[in-house]
Amino acid sequence: MVEKVEVFWGSDKDFEDAIAGIQHPTYLVDVFNHINQTKVKVDGVNKTDSPLEVENLIIHTDDYGGIQEWALMGFSINVIENPRLKVSNVWMCNPPLQIYDDIKRTYVGKIEEHKTEYPKITEEALMKISKGYDKAVIGQPHVIQDILPAIYSLIKKHRKKPATLLFLGTSGIGKTETANFIGDCIGNGMVRIQFSMQQTNNAVQYIFGGGHGEDSLARRLIRRKSNLILLDEFDKVSPGFYNAFYQMFDEGEFVDKNYRVDVSDCIIICTSNFLTEEDAEKNLGSAIYSRFTKVLRFEPISEADRIRIAKISFNRVFDELSPEEQGMVPKEKLLDFYSNAIQKGAYNNIRMLRSDIEESIYFEILRAKKILP
Repeated sequence: MVEKVEVFWGSDKDFEDAIAGIQHPTYLVDVFNHINQTKVKVDGVNKTDSPLEVENLIIHTDDYGGIQEWALMGFSINVIENPRLKVSNVWMCNPPLQIYDDIKRTYVGKIEEHKTEYPKITEEALMKISKGYDKAVIGQPHVIQDILPAIYSLIKKHRKKPATLLFLGTSGIGKTETANFIGDCIGNGMVRIQFSMQQTNNAVQYIFGGGHGEDSLARRLIRRKSNLILLDEFDKVSPGFYNAFYQMFDEGEFVDKNYRVDVSDCIIICTSNFLTEEDAEKNLGSAIYSRFTKVLRFEPISEADRIRIAKISFNRVFDELSPEEQGMVPKEKLLDFYSNAIQKGAYNNIRMLRSDIEESIYFEILRAKKILP
């Protein structure tokens, strides 16, 4: 007889912490191995093992992917109440809706639910963002003045809608870097979903939900560690998929065929390579464009700021070298090279600038050590 069912929604780490002290755990794979054991015939009599005593049945988020259809249909009867088992307590993390609805019907009054507590937006966090942004992200001083009012609403307790931001601008000018910085200031970083990867035939299943064992956007969101969600390169997904985000942006809930995810207290940042608001609305469509709390344009970074970034990036790599390695690097020569290149119009993409600086430093070291000619 099942005594209680503990359902956890949220990060896998929180679930692991919750079950860390549990005595005598049994995992889903062990349960299925026992259920699927063939009966042994002895002296013409079918011998059936006595029920497996399961004090605490542990089910992780990834375990549902291995559940076959016969077990999924009526999970309570086919698995937990299986005559070959005697289950006392169930601990489950992020069950798909089909299993969750079945559990609710079967174990009325025995279910206790838990949710990951995400860091709340506070005035202290907003102050940290305001004071540190210009140092963390160089060349976009106007951006923070638009971001902070947009996310201030999340401080209000009555707020049930996420703050949704659309970042415009070319690659490598601080969009992703801005999202990273905000996540660091708020706490727990961010969850980053790369939409440029969703241009295959599997994109429909990923966004709208496929089989209960398949990876999906909802599954990523429900097990997130942070309330800052970065939908990177949002413009790369097919426009026909944007209707999946209407409810998410309007009501703070993302729903697919397997999960219902609460994102009401989230900051949702969508990046794109559109250069103007007009281009963004035209290509994304007014239906999704109008649902953004704020649309922000990141400007091309000035020559002076690019030279400043080059020096900071160089020193960051250089300072991590050993004294011996530092002596092998012609510091002034390399800094002059990048300054001249920037003055000639190169390196509008800061990501490429940082990568080339690091590579050139290591090249000089390898050449000094005669590993390279």
